[in-house]
Amino acid sequence: MKKTIIVIVAVLCSAMSFAQSAERDYNSLKGLSFGAGLPFECRDLPGAGMTLNIGYDCTYKVNDNFYMGFYLTGGGGFWGEYKQYSTVDHFHTVFRLTAGLMMQIGDPQDKPYLLGVAPCTGFGLYDMDMVLPVEVRFGKYITDRWYIMGELTYHASLAKETACFEPAVRVGYNFGRKIKK
Repeated sequence: MKKTIIVIVAVLCSAMSFAQSAERDYNSLKGLSFGAGLPFECRDLPGAGMTLNIGYDCTYKVNDNFYMGFYLTGGGGFWGEYKQYSTVDHFHTVFRLTAGLMMQIGDPQDKPYLLGVAPCTGFGLYDMDMVLPVEVRFGKYITDRWYIMGELTYHASLAKETACFEPAVRVGYNFGRKIKK
């Protein structure tokens, strides 16, 4: 486990140093984001937990004040029941992959807003119950490269057993687009 964490940190640091070395355009978004969420199950087995996610965000210019693209997110975590129904199976796992539309709205030089939507375009497992994540993201650049987003996800159960809401906070870094010469 320690080796995996060290390798991930080394890859991220080398990617950031590589991004700094080339001449780049930071108007469009080509970023890596990390998030932490708090899933709440409120129907079948009421409980709460914690998830960690990593994602890739990308937008392309449509006009001077509007960029549109996509995002991909993957992650997992755990949740525990409020009231134990079984002494053996108290903690459960959460896993999901999500793809959605990402929009950058506003002047790129003036810290634009970010909006993302994923209408059941993904896959998730919530205590081994297959769910489709319905997700909305909203955020803003805090510097010319760093951005922060809030995220609200409803996990729509295909078996009609699970009703789960997951608010999350995401922080991302825009690596920018390499300028072609």
